Amino acid sequence: MGVVGEAVLRVVIAGGGTGGHIVPAIALAKALTERDGEPGGEADVRIVGREGGPEAATVRSQGIAFEGIDILGFRRSVSPRNLLAAAKGAAATFRALRILRRARADVAVGMGAYVSIPVATAAAMLRIPLVLHEANAIPGVANRLAGRWAAAVAVSFPGTERWFRAPVTVTGMPIRPEVADLDRAANRTEAYAHFGLEPGRRTLLVFGGSQGARRINEAVLGAYDRWRGDERLQVLHLVGPKELPAAQARLEDLRLPEDHVGWRLVGSTDRMDLAYSAADLAVCRAGAATLFEIASAALPAIVVPYPYATADHQRANAQPLVDGEAVVLLLDADCTPESVAELVDDLLSDASRLGAMSASIQKFARPQAAESLADLVRSVAARRAARR
Repeated sequence: MGVVGEAVLRVVIAGGGTGGHIVPAIALAKALTERDGEPGGEADVRIVGREGGPEAATVRSQGIAFEGIDILGFRRSVSPRNLLAAAKGAAATFRALRILRRARADVAVGMGAYVSIPVATAAAMLRIPLVLHEANAIPGVANRLAGRWAAAVAVSFPGTERWFRAPVTVTGMPIRPEVADLDRAANRTEAYAHFGLEPGRRTLLVFGGSQGARRINEAVLGAYDRWRGDERLQVLHLVGPKELPAAQARLEDLRLPEDHVGWRLVGSTDRMDLAYSAADLAVCRAGAATLFEIASAALPAIVVPYPYATADHQRANAQPLVDGEAVVLLLDADCTPESVAELVDDLLSDASRLGAMSASIQKFARPQAAESLADLVRSVAARRAARR
């Protein structure tokens, strides 16, 4: 992370809870630290996440310092749990104060999860400039609150500027470095071998984010009867770790000795770059990270927005891609075995349409999003240093 000294930029990034928040936090941390060795490029970065959450191991595995805080999200309905959440929030703010002081932070960054609220509050109390990144087309509660005292805001989607008073920069969504500028064709042989897939088959990738998506899983497995005799098709199905045993049992019940369709069930993978490389078409949710990753991979998709996302933001995320004919929208309520099978069959049998979708979705890619956000963080820190 660089040698700590007078020229070192000290950054505390708050994010965690889901892959949609921790992946961009890690991407930003790497973009900040990869300039070590350049003049003025040294950076000391730590990520603050939920104590006991899966992000701790994920962050540390990347060689990035991690600090945990005990935080509980509020429920939107009246609930005794909210009293506990308020108490934990106050304690978490004091913990965040200690973290920022100990880190001697020059700037704090909030990635939008509720874990970022204590850090944003502590930064305001210590008069440390705050940079926010809003992943979605419609901001969440955390960023709407913290946006009141942010020095700068970065957004993924054009049009999100209207939600914030602070200066806004459209950076896109920081994604995994291995997915940015991904060449699917160049990695396809390795991808087939990694997942045990057959070369030459049309490959459908199904995934629902880091935890899977039960509705999508059920619809796609329900389409097995229609596809069982298709020797040209194989499905790479990332069902989510918790859903894997049930999906395996269901698939075993469905399979017959004479079936020809290929079906590879996986709980989760740390090689999404290879999952994208293997695929000709995806069925997935419409989280910001997912959309920007498939855009960088130039991978056509059927997107099924999560219907319970705050303010229906996943549908808002997908809309510009739908308008650009880069993806096909399938509402969750309409996500049935019949509708999924019909859309998949129509698209996989139309190479020219898939090619047009691939070209269109790639126009939405922002592979340098992490670097753009890192530049914004550095500029905010530099303005603070200049005022001293």
